[in-house]
Amino acid sequence: MKNLSEAYHALCDVYIRGSYVGEAVKEHALSADAALLRIVYGTIEHHFLYEYRLSRLVEKPPKKSVAVLLKMGMYLVDYMDGMPDYTAVNETVNLARCVGKTGVAGFVNAVLRRYLKIGRSMLPENETELLSVKTNRPVWLVKRYIEECGIERATAILTAKGSVQTHVRPSAKFGQDALRAYLEEKEIPYEETPYGFNLSKVGKLAELLHSGKATVMSVGSIEICNAVPKIEGELLDMCAAPGGKSVYLAERRDGKVLATDLHSHRVDLICAYAKRMGVENVEASVKDHTVYDPAYEGRFSVVLLDAPCSGCGTVASNPDVVLHRQEKDMDEIIRTQRSLLENAGRYVRAGGSIVYSTCSDLPSEDEWIVAEFMKKHAGFVLVSEKHTETNEKGGEGYYYAVLEKK
Repeated sequence: MKNLSEAYHALCDVYIRGSYVGEAVKEHALSADAALLRIVYGTIEHHFLYEYRLSRLVEKPPKKSVAVLLKMGMYLVDYMDGMPDYTAVNETVNLARCVGKTGVAGFVNAVLRRYLKIGRSMLPENETELLSVKTNRPVWLVKRYIEECGIERATAILTAKGSVQTHVRPSAKFGQDALRAYLEEKEIPYEETPYGFNLSKVGKLAELLHSGKATVMSVGSIEICNAVPKIEGELLDMCAAPGGKSVYLAERRDGKVLATDLHSHRVDLICAYAKRMGVENVEASVKDHTVYDPAYEGRFSVVLLDAPCSGCGTVASNPDVVLHRQEKDMDEIIRTQRSLLENAGRYVRAGGSIVYSTCSDLPSEDEWIVAEFMKKHAGFVLVSEKHTETNEKGGEGYYYAVLEKK
């Protein structure tokens, strides 16, 4: 297959260098090639299944670069319609030679031929391991879901099918009707939502995206923003980058939105986003909100804390999340969430509100964090909380809670 080597190099960036798949796809200019995109994402989406089968087909784990070749080959065998099995194997062997792995070409050929004979039916007997390979999550994460949610709820969350489409919303100035008319004029298929449109491809919207008349924003992110109370005064977005929520809120508020982030290069992203969308009431700055700042005490009418999290609710659109996340990371993530929420409680004024949110569907990052905070701080009232579910209409596993300060 033409340019199969670019898909291989993109996957090596993800598996070996720790790149995000979106960055790797962009780096290797794969966005316009549907077949290569499918191979890259498909291989990642079957990572734990192929890891399991590979561990039973070879005596010892191969080098990571060779494992990438083998997982790609397995995906070609399993899912490339119209490609005979022997062709898929030969393509992978030729790819090994093409990328300078001639010495392992025979090994790749042997493993994939063994895969054809006995590997394609291999599945674990253990219930937890089976759920791991079927839902493409590591075993430790499956165990965590089961411990926190129970087996029935955990299975429902992990097996939910997400949308493969991209959600695009119009700017406040451009509007839903104008975006719909544009899509119809350009004959771009769409599925309308209350906030915008789900699209299979956004390439034809380049003009609108570049000019700030439309932007990519998930349904879950919009629902979180819509839960923010309309209270006059300054709004603090504590972990704002890349700026989507800050800009959306600024479009709908007269007051200033102070958008902060820990890293200067991410603050630059916020500034660029606000400029592109033509929003002038966003002020961006670098801030570490795990460190209390007395100058912020009681200053804000609303504090939005879209907290750093595991990202487990966004696996449908970000399948590489489960590749990079480690069990040891979770304790640090939760400590950071607690610290940030503690300071958010000090920064909001009496009569104001905190909106705490994550893109996780794990209770330990969501309602358990909020419940712990409420137990310590009697001066707050839980107004509402919600999980937005992963679904085929563009929804992902987000959580938010609205807390009012008496």
